[in-house]
Amino acid sequence: LRAMEMEVLVHDPFVAAEEIAATGASAADDWRAALPEIDILTVNCPKTPETTGMVGAPELAAMKPNAFVVNTARGGIIDEAALYEALRDRGIGGAGIDAFDQEPAPPDHPLFELDNAIFTPHVAGLTTEAVYRMNVRAARNVVDACDGVLDPEYVVNREVLGTPVR
Repeated sequence: LRAMEMEVLVHDPFVAAEEIAATGASAADDWRAALPEIDILTVNCPKTPETTGMVGAPELAAMKPNAFVVNTARGGIIDEAALYEALRDRGIGGAGIDAFDQEPAPPDHPLFELDNAIFTPHVAGLTTEAVYRMNVRAARNVVDACDGVLDPEYVVNREVLGTPVR
């Protein structure tokens, strides 16, 4: 979006405002307060108890009637019934969805009736090339761990680095 000279607001409670600013974006301390002003809301977060249903009827109602919602995260973060109503009633302009609460979405899902929504499969990581690279990286990580040269960037629980492999 920055490449298209758009102003980008980012809300991420785990990233410092300075880090966000370094990307050319602006930190939004309260993403809900920004909803009446934004044109596109993209949802890119993990599904947790805190994020499940976080975009519901109140959030959609706060948006401009020509605003769009894009969910490339997980199903259930956006309340699908509320999204359906907002789209059906033209409370928002449109939606791009690639993740549903129930995967795969049933063929008779109400959102599929609408002309102001686009759907894509949530499989970007499952291309032949991506699967090959994941397999190679996983095998390389096993060898590197045994050799004691594992790149810390590939380790989630970095506190175990330096601990002998048993």
